[in-house]
Amino acid sequence: MNEKGIREGAIDALVVLGAIAGVLTLLDESFWSRDYLVAGLVPVVLLLAVAWGVRRWQEGVWIYSVVALLAYAPVGAIAALRQPGPWAVPTFETMNQVLGDTIVAPRLFVSTLPPVEASGTIMLLPYAIGFAAAMPAAWLALATSRPIAPAIPLVAAMAATIPVAVLVPDHYILRGVVLAAALVTWATARARRAEPLAGGQRSGPAGTLAAIAVVVGVAAVVTVLVPDNDQTDRKRLDPAADEQVATRAAGSMVPSARGRQELFRVTGAPFGTRMRIGALDLYDGEAWVPAEQSPGAGAAGTFRRLGETVEPLRPGPEATVRVRIRPAYASDWLPMMGDLTSIDLDYRDGRTQLKDVRYNQATSSAVVVGGVDPRDDYTFTAVLPPKDISRRDPAMDATAEQRQPDGAFLDQFLAAFDRAELTPVQRVLLLARYLRQNGAVRLSGPSSQEPIDLGLRLLGAERMTATPFQYSAVTALGASRLGVPGRVVVGARIGPRGIVRETDVFSWVELQVSDGTWRALAPERYTGVHQNAEEEPDELLGAAAWVAGALDLDDDEVRVKIPKGADIELSPDAVIEEQTDPWQVIGLAAASSAAVALLAGLAVPGVKLARRRRRRTAGGWSGVYVNGWQEVLDAARDRGTPVPEGWSRLAQATALGTGIDLVRRADAAVFAPQAGPAEDGREFWLECQRLRRELLAEADVRRRTWAPFNPASLLAGWARRRSDQRSAGELRHEDRGPRRQPPPDA
Repeated sequence: MNEKGIREGAIDALVVLGAIAGVLTLLDESFWSRDYLVAGLVPVVLLLAVAWGVRRWQEGVWIYSVVALLAYAPVGAIAALRQPGPWAVPTFETMNQVLGDTIVAPRLFVSTLPPVEASGTIMLLPYAIGFAAAMPAAWLALATSRPIAPAIPLVAAMAATIPVAVLVPDHYILRGVVLAAALVTWATARARRAEPLAGGQRSGPAGTLAAIAVVVGVAAVVTVLVPDNDQTDRKRLDPAADEQVATRAAGSMVPSARGRQELFRVTGAPFGTRMRIGALDLYDGEAWVPAEQSPGAGAAGTFRRLGETVEPLRPGPEATVRVRIRPAYASDWLPMMGDLTSIDLDYRDGRTQLKDVRYNQATSSAVVVGGVDPRDDYTFTAVLPPKDISRRDPAMDATAEQRQPDGAFLDQFLAAFDRAELTPVQRVLLLARYLRQNGAVRLSGPSSQEPIDLGLRLLGAERMTATPFQYSAVTALGASRLGVPGRVVVGARIGPRGIVRETDVFSWVELQVSDGTWRALAPERYTGVHQNAEEEPDELLGAAAWVAGALDLDDDEVRVKIPKGADIELSPDAVIEEQTDPWQVIGLAAASSAAVALLAGLAVPGVKLARRRRRRTAGGWSGVYVNGWQEVLDAARDRGTPVPEGWSRLAQATALGTGIDLVRRADAAVFAPQAGPAEDGREFWLECQRLRRELLAEADVRRRTWAPFNPASLLAGWARRRSDQRSAGELRHEDRGPRRQPPPDA
């Protein structure tokens, strides 16, 4: 082989390697790291080396094919699964896994939320793409002179990679144009090599440039005529429909018991947030159920596998939450909050594993295949949910699926609320207010969602009585039929110390607004205010009459409730004022008390500093010793390790485990027949301050931070002074305190 042939072969090998690398980069946004490129390019390099070695042999194509096929399993075990086995030779079990999981890998990959961790069975996908593209391309490029044939498997590899890439890819069109231009240039160059063999004349660089210009121009025209929305259709590849995870777990979403048992404990959740157990987003004609694919959400609304990190649908402030499951929690649904961004399940404890979790981004719901382990302890980060919906929020236009076709029976009862002068959200809020003001609530009995129960017996009844869950069901269904996408969410209020009990579980409604987010409609806004059927509204009105009366009132008018039949007269200048809400007074008092307590707490460090300065000079010649040691005792008390006041200084130092030499010096100075040098007192004071700081530094972060604001030592000093006043003339310590010491010249 001459030098020219070697150079041309090296160029062909580099083009094949670079083109396959470019195809694999379509998966760049799907993986957490670029380790997948190693798995995809190792077989390419191997096949190029084999093709280079046997390309001149008479039976080279057969030898190349046999070697390539036999190498697929062992090379895949090393490059993709990273299980080289003993002596770097993969075992038969590992090679059998490569052959079997190659078919599973694409379905597993597209059913996992990106970014995916580059390890395990999923790595067989880039490996298979690289191997399948390189096997024909390497031989056709190095062993034949056909100009276009080597480019065909490379284009086919790109076509096969696009459907499994992320839903929102980066620069698909640009990548395709670059790859097409590179392949056309390469094919043109290979064609020019073969021209002298046919006796023709080389076309020169002008022909190559013309071909590239044609490709780029055609791609630009196609881009304009057929815009690309940067979305890939994954519904055909998603295996969630085969697992039916939501259908199997539907019955365990709402706890069957309503006792006081603890379900789980939450740490780190912001105050006022709701923990969601699951979302019911499909009305099937009998009840609200979780859908396998959320209506109107596309592929983002399916239950898919998780990696340790998840790319959220929307950005926002995040929170880190820890959840500890308790034995009373018997459900397949994993308690979550907001839009998940990462989750940490300890894989070493033998409990729920990450591979068992399926997550639906559209509903922010997680299901565990096989059920949640009652001992699970997991930590996750999530984008905090948005604020509750208001009447000014524009609604998302509901699709045909989101209008819940099986709920059409409710339309006859919603005619009064479907007013053209109102926005869709205002219609829903009007319906919610009607239910709240005219309905009664019962806390026992069944919560059937059959059409007759939500229609004739609730919204169409003269006296509406229903459970809180039925109010959520009819409100969500009414919102969907009025044009606002709605769904029912089952979750829990977080109780004191983060404890969630069975009685804390409740339901609420979520509505979708124009920016795609789902906003909560609190149950207090649509659940009937009357406690039972006997407590009825003052006046029974039909829905149409009630709506007409409600729309006649201006927003600024105040409703004045006057007993029926009362005959009152008001002077022309009479002013009717709304009564002050007693809860508002209580809230203001509580806020004032909290503010006073906060200011008092902030003043504690200043009071302690003033006390320290006073102690430095008070008490005569022995005061510096007594007060200096008292500073040490106060530091111990403020950090949470007090010692009894009645003990001797030596006993106190022994209990603290430090400062024994200091107390001996203090005892020697206090009980000395005459005052010692002032310099010794100043040195003793400084050493006490150093010991005080060391005691605070030994405490944990929480105690060390709280110590400057802890009023314990101030209260103890106040108690000592009260005790001294009651027992005047009695000894408090063995030295009777600094203020009872004789003056130095006594």
